[in-house]
Amino acid sequence: MKKLTDKVVAIILITIFSLLIISTNTFAETKEKEVQIVRAKNGDYIIYVKDLIASDGFKFAISDEEGLESTNISLNYINSVTDGEGNQVALIEADTVAEKTKTNMYINDTETKLDFTTAIETSDIKQVEETTNRIKTTLKTDIEQRNEVVDGIKYTETVGGLEISDEDKADSKYEYLSVRLPAEKYSDLQKLAEELDKENGSYEKKDMYSKIEFAKQFNNLYKELVNTASWQPVENFVIKQPSDAQKNERYVVLLKKTSKDGEIINDAKFLLSYRTDNQERIPGRVETKVVKETAKLPVTGDSMVLFIALAAIVLALVVVFIKMKKVKNQGKH
Repeated sequence: MKKLTDKVVAIILITIFSLLIISTNTFAETKEKEVQIVRAKNGDYIIYVKDLIASDGFKFAISDEEGLESTNISLNYINSVTDGEGNQVALIEADTVAEKTKTNMYINDTETKLDFTTAIETSDIKQVEETTNRIKTTLKTDIEQRNEVVDGIKYTETVGGLEISDEDKADSKYEYLSVRLPAEKYSDLQKLAEELDKENGSYEKKDMYSKIEFAKQFNNLYKELVNTASWQPVENFVIKQPSDAQKNERYVVLLKKTSKDGEIINDAKFLLSYRTDNQERIPGRVETKVVKETAKLPVTGDSMVLFIALAAIVLALVVVFIKMKKVKNQGKH
């Protein structure tokens, strides 16, 4: 009897677990797929489904109607295609979308809402991947020297920056904005740019779904900063680092190039500041200022006698001169 009871309990538990597993699978199947939408140059939309890009392929259908059963006869299922890099994608041609901004995609038993306004252009993805390489520059460590002499010591400060090295720079106009980090939003852009680094970044290791997700984040922030930048003209094709930047401090330079035919190219550079400080004593003469002072005789008793005698002589001469003057005048009369 006990063995029979144990068997019944075991059967009940197995049944419960089976139902839970079936319910879980059903929920997973009905959950919307995670997708990224890319708009091609010709207007077609490429849909990357997160858990299907590495599959052998899948079928999907597009409909403006919601809540349809997967077996609904109105659904026209078509096969996925590869995107040229081996990823399985749903390709929706421009004519199918027309002026629509939203529709629904059915894959197996799942229904996923598509919002075409969230799509990123293929050109924007390319622009993100080419960041720092669209405008050619050369890093310089001697852009400017600042000299100051204090107490016979010459202080020399050498700072770095960038020099434009485009082949057509003579026929182009350049503007820039230089921002010392940390700075709001620019620091976020710097962190994202580190992932783009071909040697140490993680971008190349991402799957296409994650690359698109990253490109959207980078592109949105970058465009916001470019559109709100206070541009300054680049003089003599040289861009100085921020004046208050110390040695090995991070800063960002946004660049804007307007070519001869009016084409505008934007780029960004993520840099470390350069600064050296030297001091040198200036060799020279030590000037001595000599002050000449007339010697004064001390006032003593003997000197007083001399002064009185000199006064008496001067007085006597004056009296004699007056008498001679009177005698001369009487002689005339």
